[in-house]
Amino acid sequence: MTTTGAATLVLSLATAPGAHAAPGLAADAAAARPGVVRPGAWPARGLDISSYQHGRTPIDWRLLARHGISFVAVKVSEGTYYRNPYYQSDGRGAVTAGLAVMPYVFANPASAGGAATARYAVRVTGSLRRPAQLPLVVDLENDPYKAGADCYGLNRRSIIRWIAGFVGQARALTGKWPVIYTGAIWWQECTGATSRFRRDPLWLAAFGGTRPAVPSTWRHWTFWQYNDAGRLPGIGPSDLDYYQPTGDLPALRPLPWRTSGARPASRARILAARRSGTRPGTRVRHLVRHRGRP
Repeated sequence: MTTTGAATLVLSLATAPGAHAAPGLAADAAAARPGVVRPGAWPARGLDISSYQHGRTPIDWRLLARHGISFVAVKVSEGTYYRNPYYQSDGRGAVTAGLAVMPYVFANPASAGGAATARYAVRVTGSLRRPAQLPLVVDLENDPYKAGADCYGLNRRSIIRWIAGFVGQARALTGKWPVIYTGAIWWQECTGATSRFRRDPLWLAAFGGTRPAVPSTWRHWTFWQYNDAGRLPGIGPSDLDYYQPTGDLPALRPLPWRTSGARPASRARILAARRSGTRPGTRVRHLVRHRGRP
């Protein structure tokens, strides 16, 4: 494959100096070493962002690293109609500061099929088919564009078919099972807690507790988004996450960031969005996070 985007990285989710233990999880500081996260060790701290985090002040990636952040998930695309114009610059800045970076895709099953969404994301992100290379993350949550349509107007069978299309295409293009980001309520409501996707590592959205309930599809979480209104020096409001290595996604180390010919969203589209009072990636608070069509 020809690289057409930015992320040719491996996910190193090593616990950074100064990281704190996850709530309710035993800290094993004595056994932890810089650059290594092992099962049973304290989890790595990270965050996930979109263009929403780009306000008046630039993100200070080195300051975030000094405060114990060791990885970041950056929104790369949404559906087949939007690419985050900050994806490449955020990736370069984070990697330069020693953070690991992974791309996430916001799913909009009402706008395009799962396979088409995966193909679009890979074109924007670039070739990910390398040994131990990054998986994609597919973000599955409430429809932010239509109140009450949590499942995008689709029945469970259609949602499962959409996810299967995304997973199969992403697997074929990258060689990796993509990570599934979701919450227990959405997963039950929109998929009936199907067991089809057990091989995909789980990124669980669950707030306000110390031991989140994992959907029955999985035995454990690999990522846990535990705060959707966190604040950290160097970035302001953002979602906060933990990572723990599992058999689905063991600890990896980052590779240099590369860029190529993927074009960001046009200046005209960005200016038009600003004139209309929105921003690409504007946050819409439903299940979680930072959504918005340009």
